[in-house]
Amino acid sequence: MTNSNPNRRRGGTIVEISLVGSLFFILLLGILDIGQALFLQLSIGERARSAARWGAVTDPTNSGAIQNMVLYLQPTAPVNRTPSFGLTPEMVSVATADAGTDNYRLTVRISGYSYQMLSPYFAPTYQGAPINISIPLGSYF
Repeated sequence: MTNSNPNRRRGGTIVEISLVGSLFFILLLGILDIGQALFLQLSIGERARSAARWGAVTDPTNSGAIQNMVLYLQPTAPVNRTPSFGLTPEMVSVATADAGTDNYRLTVRISGYSYQMLSPYFAPTYQGAPINISIPLGSYF
């Protein structure tokens, strides 16, 4: 005897769609979280590189202006504007080492930043890896 009741098959389809749909939604959230993490890591790293290049060309000893370049993309801090990506001045450090030698370097370090993930069950906030950018200045200054 065959099961010819169409209502039973329709109920099974709904269960299958809900299982596959929930797995697809979890996978989609994971892809979005990874994409967001990669975007933020690359964007913050590019800000550090840009600020280090700017500092190497203008004045490597002006750490405040280089720090503002990371935070605001300009050498002076604007009024009533918060830094992008939730960065704070405490997260950005600028150092020059071995001035007057061939090993003279400008180093920009960004650490301690975090960002909110879309999937709160896995990791509500993620602590980004420290970013170190070092530019040799010895042959230029």
